[in-house]
Amino acid sequence: MSLRNFAVDWRDLVLSSPPFFDLTRCITLPSMEKATRSTKPVYWLLVPVLLSISLGSFWAAGFYGPIGKPGTPAASCSDLRTFITSEEVPGKAKWQEYRDLVTQLSALSNSAPERPGIIQKIAGTMIDVLGHDLAIYKEMNRSISCVLMDKRGEISKMITDTEDAINFLNGSKAIDGNFFDPDLGTWNSNYYSEYLSALDMLKGSGSSS
Repeated sequence: MSLRNFAVDWRDLVLSSPPFFDLTRCITLPSMEKATRSTKPVYWLLVPVLLSISLGSFWAAGFYGPIGKPGTPAASCSDLRTFITSEEVPGKAKWQEYRDLVTQLSALSNSAPERPGIIQKIAGTMIDVLGHDLAIYKEMNRSISCVLMDKRGEISKMITDTEDAINFLNGSKAIDGNFFDPDLGTWNSNYYSEYLSALDMLKGSGSSS
């Protein structure tokens, strides 16, 4: 929980394994009183073109904003919020399951034979939790302009750390040369001890950027 108040740093898992962006210029169309077919026939040819350019300018200003960078359509951020919520509902449910398992583990003695089995369940449940987190972070990265300015720089690391944690727990990645081994019977009970919403990292969340 150290990276972003609610992101999980996979290195915390080491403790569970010992020794280890102006188009503000609008084109003024020729006066229709002056631009008559008899006196200014060329204007009648240019009007459709100029009108198209003008409309294009309005569109560009609306989409790109005043300083030339892509703007954020309101629907995009709304869709991002909806996506995050759809992932956090099952993700939080799995997290609660994870915390219940940690509580069960804490009630056992260090030498209890049930510990490896519970730790294996803990790891599997945490992989599910982190899978939802990873989907959220990747979607936030695709709609980065919806994220609070002071949080944008964290997203890439959040993705990497979450992927590393998943890979460690599924046995495909080592930490400091050590692979996750439930048979050791140890787990850092403080790991991912609180579940906070990624919605708090979005614009309009009530936080300031």
